[in-house]
Amino acid sequence: MTKIILNNCGKNYHRTWLFRGINIEIPILPGTSYAILGSNGAGKSTFTLMLAGQISPTEGSLLWQNNGVNISEGQWHEYYSLASPALELPEEFTIEEWYKYHNVLKPFKTDVTVEKIIDVCEFPSKIRNKPLMHYSSGMKQRIKLCLSIFGNEPLSILDEPLTNLDSNGIDLYNKLIDESKNDKCFIIASNREDEYHFCQNKFTISKDQQSLLMNQ
Repeated sequence: MTKIILNNCGKNYHRTWLFRGINIEIPILPGTSYAILGSNGAGKSTFTLMLAGQISPTEGSLLWQNNGVNISEGQWHEYYSLASPALELPEEFTIEEWYKYHNVLKPFKTDVTVEKIIDVCEFPSKIRNKPLMHYSSGMKQRIKLCLSIFGNEPLSILDEPLTNLDSNGIDLYNKLIDESKNDKCFIIASNREDEYHFCQNKFTISKDQQSLLMNQ
């Protein structure tokens, strides 16, 4: 079993603690889901980036383990995929070039082709040869969701997944979740119930208590 272990973890920015004293284990199992909740500025996005190893805790330790053996930080990316407002797409690439590039670094599931992504995202065929810089923010968000949910990794981390999505985009999100939630583990950082409605486990980051509290 793969799991993330946080021992007395805290993150400080500009002498202000976003959170600290976090001691939890997060099992990464198919069909499990976790919501990271909290008000704006509480540190939800920071927490998810810390889980992914993209930023380090100010204090404490964060480990990934597989069957009791520590995973080196350089290999964490093999176990998760991330969709976040902080994630930048290579805007000079077309969607086909982006797909080929990403598929080499972090392969998609075997049945996922660029044609499937275009179809799922409901993109017009004429957009295929245009660089991503010409895509709307909502179209880019659809690509980010496909990037994470269609990956082979056991964990999908989604930070504010409905950002920039219209009603059709929200329907797409719910469809992708319904089709994948039994096969993957999800961690959702959000303060919107329609983003984390399917999550079984809920954690709340509280500035007042400076800790991560599990909702019973």
